[in-house]
Amino acid sequence: MKRSSPGVLAVMMVSGAAMLLLVTSACAPASAQGTAQPAQPIPAGVVPVASGPGGHAPESGGSPVRVVVIGDSLSTGLGTSPEQAWPELLQSANLSNNRPVQVTNAAENGSGYLVAGDDGDNFTMEVQAAVSAEADVVVFFGSDNDEGAEPEELRDATVLAFAAASSVAPNAVLVAVGPLSGSEETDPTLADVRDVEASAAQYMGVDFIDPIAEQWFSSRADTLLGPDGEHPSAEGQEFLRDKMQGIVSAAVQG
Repeated sequence: MKRSSPGVLAVMMVSGAAMLLLVTSACAPASAQGTAQPAQPIPAGVVPVASGPGGHAPESGGSPVRVVVIGDSLSTGLGTSPEQAWPELLQSANLSNNRPVQVTNAAENGSGYLVAGDDGDNFTMEVQAAVSAEADVVVFFGSDNDEGAEPEELRDATVLAFAAASSVAPNAVLVAVGPLSGSEETDPTLADVRDVEASAAQYMGVDFIDPIAEQWFSSRADTLLGPDGEHPSAEGQEFLRDKMQGIVSAAVQG
């Protein structure tokens, strides 16, 4: 998951400037499930989006729920295979309303909200490449690749990624899943990333899911993580599939 990349700030300045021109509608901020409180100012010109919780809920039956995954190596299948990655497994699942799922997986190894991944894309760029107006749910997953970033810069990048998705797919429900941890004791640096993401999600009205606080992996890290102790095992990918099936089901039900 972790990866350093030079020139990240230059990439974000270009991407951020473009995204500020896209965001034109405003609504009142909604509460998120994260524990952090807003601390840094929001980038000038960026306003909360109208498409978080309370977005449209597709009817049961019929056409599939179109999900776009924005993320890092936790979602690409690194350590297992792309076929075993949770986004691929999710396509074989039915949601609680019996809707099938169609997943577009834009995740890129090494990427984050601020940091560019192996192919040079951060989360905002993944949004630009993969999200369309037809998306029903956009899932942001991660990322500990942003560890060590300046909090204000990371928060700005996170807000811009959410704004980009909402601008392209105004009816989509946006869900942000914070970074994972296999440890029962929270790494302070990772917690800082989590808190910044939660703060940005709260401001933008985006549902925030906190795997660290919910201890998704901490009690079963020996089986849910692979040999590197960082990326999910095959069993861990199935665990994430089940978790995300419930999260996406809740999102489309409003």
